Amino acid sequence: MSKPVIPILPLDDRSVNYECLQMLGEAAGFRVLLPPKTWLGTPWRVGDMPRLHDWLLEQAPHADALIVAIDTLGYGGLVNSRRSTDSLETVLARLACLRAIKQAQPQTALLAFNVLMRITRGNDAEEEKAYWADYGARIFRLSYLEDRAAMAVGTPAEAEEIAALRREIPRELVEDFLAGRARNHTVNRTMIDWAAAGVFDYLIIPQDDTVDYGWNIAESRRLRRYVSTIGAADRVSIYPGTDETAMLLLARYATQRAGFTPRVRLRYSGSTSDQVITAYEDRPMTEMVKAHLGPLAGVVSDAPDADIVLYINAPAEVQGNGPEQWALALSDAQIAALPAASQAALAGYRQHSNGAATLREMFTVRRDLPEFVRSLAAEVEAGRTCAVVDVAFVNAGDLALGELLERMPALSQLAAYGGWNTAGNTLGCVLAHAVIRHLQMLHGATPEAIAAHVRFLFLRLVEDDLFMARLRTQIAVEDLPALGLPITLGNVGEHAETVRALVEHKLSEAAAQLAQDRFIGWQVQAGDAAILLEALTLTDVELPWGRLFDLTMNVDARYVIG
Repeated sequence: MSKPVIPILPLDDRSVNYECLQMLGEAAGFRVLLPPKTWLGTPWRVGDMPRLHDWLLEQAPHADALIVAIDTLGYGGLVNSRRSTDSLETVLARLACLRAIKQAQPQTALLAFNVLMRITRGNDAEEEKAYWADYGARIFRLSYLEDRAAMAVGTPAEAEEIAALRREIPRELVEDFLAGRARNHTVNRTMIDWAAAGVFDYLIIPQDDTVDYGWNIAESRRLRRYVSTIGAADRVSIYPGTDETAMLLLARYATQRAGFTPRVRLRYSGSTSDQVITAYEDRPMTEMVKAHLGPLAGVVSDAPDADIVLYINAPAEVQGNGPEQWALALSDAQIAALPAASQAALAGYRQHSNGAATLREMFTVRRDLPEFVRSLAAEVEAGRTCAVVDVAFVNAGDLALGELLERMPALSQLAAYGGWNTAGNTLGCVLAHAVIRHLQMLHGATPEAIAAHVRFLFLRLVEDDLFMARLRTQIAVEDLPALGLPITLGNVGEHAETVRALVEHKLSEAAAQLAQDRFIGWQVQAGDAAILLEALTLTDVELPWGRLFDLTMNVDARYVIG
């Protein structure tokens, strides 16, 4: 039987929006098609919208399903959706082809997502308009305070701060930013109308980098109310996330084809972790799980025989900053052994870090990780579909949990693991992978599909734990100062190839050890099929946007069919 064909128009060219979709699609038994990376948007390049438009029209007649990032088709990518000055009419005209596709092919599942634009909280214009370098933090603060006032929770002191911010920030900059937001909000609402009219079989409006108040949160409230008013809640989800959304829509298509509605049991690492709101989200963790289950038509369940057991390592108190863990864990003797340039850079880094919150979470007694991993190991040994959502820290896995997982003999039998970027990013990615793996267990899979699952599991462990939580910061501390750079996860300019080579060398060594210790020699099954792992190797290691924050790589698997 031929594989279902799923062309995906992704958000940009980063690994989570490209290579990861290829691996997950292969694990699900799909043939995923993607446009060339050079056509997609980056911080310095607007996506080639005419070519992408034509590519989509060329692929549609042969597709069983289409997954479309509205921001790529309408604005040229995620970053340009924040920078674009195109009119509403121009953006909607670019999107009109989607209506035509659905009209010509009503049997083709059309799944889409349209990002609710973020408000970046710092003075950083790398992915924003130029004025964000000087006024970004103040515009974010103004947005936050004005929404608090609108929701009747503002204070007199905050009202005075609003007035001061309005004086400090040039009026034309605020007007420009709000005009862009108004256009994007209208596009969000129009896409909801299209979903209600049947153009989209499902639509997600992911809230990029969310907090509890802001102009963006006011927009989310209006959109959620509108979805409820027009009776479209069965076709539209709105919740915090962004980069994981195409993965979740891919998993939705898999569940719909299989007639499967996942029941998910939650197991937290701490007794209060379910109520903590993480750094870029607007609701407690259990509510985040429910929201991400929406596109899958899934439910949270306490049943012992739930389909998937989701092990959630959420913060005990306040989500820490993942990349800081390695640097904050250094002893005085380890610091003294660093080169002088690294010692000086580290002193400045620690002074300007959010170390208090990170240290508190690193050493909390309100999460019992050894017990958490013992429970996980027992459930895996019992043959249950278990997945790990590692979100105690933002932008990296938990160092302490990673060390425990690396000592868990049956690590290769996990259904999924994730600990990257925001809690929403990780959660959606892990759910998508776990659902696809569970479908493998229920219905069987080809050896190639089983290998794709293993490759993706291994990639996430290597990237989120070994790289993001450890080697990335280690390289930034030990190697960047010698190149005349500060300790940074940002753009490294002319040194990009040197830094990339360092990453490839050190990460390949660490990945080889993980493969040898926990994957090679293990058998992974799905129904009557099984593979015996002989080798897992990193390939094509790149820094896609010239910075340590992002990583692109692939995983080659060698195995025997058994």
